[in-house]
Amino acid sequence: MIVVAAALIPVGERSEEQLFPEGVALVTRSEGADAWELFPEELRAMARATLARQREFALGRRCAREALALLGGPRVAIPVGRFRDPVWPFGYVGSIAHCQGFCAVAAARTLPSSGYPAIRGLGLDSEQAVSLSEELVGVVCSAKECEWLASRQGDGLPWDRLFFCAKKSAYKCLFPTTHRFLEFRDMGVRFDAGHGAFDVTLPSLYGTPSHLFGRYLIRNGLVLSATTWMEESACP
Repeated sequence: MIVVAAALIPVGERSEEQLFPEGVALVTRSEGADAWELFPEELRAMARATLARQREFALGRRCAREALALLGGPRVAIPVGRFRDPVWPFGYVGSIAHCQGFCAVAAARTLPSSGYPAIRGLGLDSEQAVSLSEELVGVVCSAKECEWLASRQGDGLPWDRLFFCAKKSAYKCLFPTTHRFLEFRDMGVRFDAGHGAFDVTLPSLYGTPSHLFGRYLIRNGLVLSATTWMEESACP
């Protein structure tokens, strides 16, 4: 499934299913891809990986190139960076998420075009919609967030996993610019459960916003979270 601009997963028209703002290309796939679809520099990065990892990597790069094509971008290699993150071509940002045979990729232009605003960063994460272990909850969530979790017990949603997913997507949104490693507890998340949205409070880092806003979706046993760093959300 490929969706452009008002990106929906799955195809739908309700506003709460829109993970990203207009101007973002979103591609999702569940079928596999083979290593022969990779560029030479991508193949070299996967030379020692298992066959399963090579196929996962190839699927991600396939989706990434499809997303770039939807934006009118080049068909080029997307190498592995110094910190093992994807290196997007000049003028574009993106994020790749994998989860058990499923892949989702978001991409956007970093300069405004055709009425769409400039986007400085995208973060996308996908996870199984199951609860975290009790030990991991203590790593991911602050005391205040744990109190909120306790208040939501019994509503049937894996909110602890949603905290994990939201914070990962925020981290992935920032990291290509900051190259700063953040712990889960460095970020605070507040959910707007009625609208499938969340707000991430960030530590003070030079050149970054104090907040990021995102959306989440639970479908087919998966949680997807998405954050967008808009140009107008510039640092204070």
